[in-house]
Amino acid sequence: MRTTNHIGAYIMAQLGSLTVSLAVLTTLANSAALAAGTEFCGRASGEPSALQADISKAAGIKEIYRGAEYVAYQDEATQAVFTFSQEAVGPAHPAAVCRKPVRDGEFMTLQMVVVCKGAVDACQRLESDFKLLNAKMEAAIRNEAGQNAAPK
Repeated sequence: MRTTNHIGAYIMAQLGSLTVSLAVLTTLANSAALAAGTEFCGRASGEPSALQADISKAAGIKEIYRGAEYVAYQDEATQAVFTFSQEAVGPAHPAAVCRKPVRDGEFMTLQMVVVCKGAVDACQRLESDFKLLNAKMEAAIRNEAGQNAAPK
């Protein structure tokens, strides 16, 4: 089951809320497999359900999207977006994805961390779908900023 359109709905909605003062946004994607103790965008990593329970109740976090397949929250201070799969997503569930803009020299980069406890192939598709959406988001931001290419 491809979920790009469902994820894309809230990603495109959040474009207006993501403040990027620099010209280019590039993507850095971490592996879907996280070792114990690895951070999940500045928070302790864990099982997707525990991450969702903690993040949804944290101060400064607001829900920005809710659908049959995903629920997403945004940290107002860091602009990090935390996305959690719902059972309707299928074999990639349970999964959690964090995408956080970070300054890297003169550029903003988007760091992505995926915690996916579903079937391996479904988790790989989920990560690929998010990478595709990241690329679309970068292109939209570059276009808005008048830039034609990402940094080398």
